[in-house]
Formats: sequence, structure tokens, C-alpha cells
Amino acid sequence: MKKYALLILLFAASLTTPASSAETNALCVHSDEAVKWPPELDAVRAAPKNHHVILENDDLRVLEVTVAPGEKENLHHHRWPSVMVVDTRPRYVNYDKNGNEIKTAVPAATSSDMPIVIKLPAGPTHAIHNLDTKPFHAIRIEFKKLC
Repeated sequence: MKKYALLILLFAASLTTPASSAETNALCVHSDEAVKWPPELDAVRAAPKNHHVILENDDLRVLEVTVAPGEKENLHHHRWPSVMVVDTRPRYVNYDKNGNEIKTAVPAATSSDMPIVIKLPAGPTHAIHNLDTKPFHAIRIEFKKLC
């Protein structure tokens, strides 16, 4: 539980710092189309091995995301904008629903750069393939009512 203490503090800080309208617009870029995305491809339903719900209520959903060494996730999407806190970032490839490589939103980093905190818009269908010998691990805080 200690490893989540920092995440809780980061999350609390994000709630007290209002986003600018430009930031909110950038995070809401896919919101109109996201409501039409198939519910069966939601991350928790389509890739339950990799997405564990830590907390969920009407306002947000907090996921623990793991991808083991050599593993490729099932295709899935993330319907809501989020903040992702990555504490283990191996080499990986992110693929879209057609199998094309897409640029990763999480920059490569050394262990001294961890954790990486990144704001993300709703994420269209994708799958991460972990090419490394270490796991991918993150906490993703999805904001259901931001947009």
C-alpha cells in the first residue's frame, strides 16, 4: 500500500489544480467519438489480465495496469481522459486496432526518471506489446465527467 501513497498525493494535487480550457480541450479530443466505442472493448472487459480496478465511482475509475515481459495485451480502449502514473516503463510497441504501430504517449525513461506522470485523452483501441524483460506498470486515473 505504501507505493500508492505517492499516487494518492499526486491525484489529490491534480484535483486542486484546475486545468486551463486549452488543457481540457486537449484531453477531450476523442470524447465525442468515445461514447460510441464498443463497451466490450473497454480496457477492463477486453484486457482484464492487464487492467485491475482499484477504485471506481461515478466520477472516476482508478486502474492498475500491468503488462508482463514479452506479453501483448488484448485490443482495448480507454473511454475517458486520464492521468497515468508510470513507475516501470520497459521497451514496448503500442499498436492500433489495425496492427499499425502508433507513437507511444509515455516517453522512454531511465529508472531515475520514474515515476512518469502524463495526462492522456480518451484512448482509441490499442494494445501494448512489452518487448522487454521487465514489466510495464502504471496507475491510470480515468476522469468520467471531465468532458
